[in-house]
Amino acid sequence: MKLSEVVFDFNETFGELMLIGEPKEVYVYADGKRTNELEAIGYPVISTRQWEKFVVKVKETVPSVEFNGKPTPVIFNNLDAKLWQDFRSNEIKISAVADQIEIVNPPRLRVNTGDAQA
Repeated sequence: MKLSEVVFDFNETFGELMLIGEPKEVYVYADGKRTNELEAIGYPVISTRQWEKFVVKVKETVPSVEFNGKPTPVIFNNLDAKLWQDFRSNEIKISAVADQIEIVNPPRLRVNTGDAQA
């Protein structure tokens, strides 16, 4: 059995995701060398359940969200994640690809205008 064939529930395993850095261009590699062909935009995230850091590649050519300097909750549409073995470090890593990223809107606070009657 290959590690990439292991099926797992992503949300149960990793929980919510937080954007923790600037998106970066991800290029296609051929024969171990980088080409000039843009593959995706990579978004660095951290999971709220495992506190695991990894990059989710989104199939786009320009970033669709900006990092505001602080961890921001995000969701990915059509997220496909697989596990793989890094034989140099002997660690299990995550490979994740999605169609779209969206920032989760925080709840809005209501401001008391003083019009309420007791």
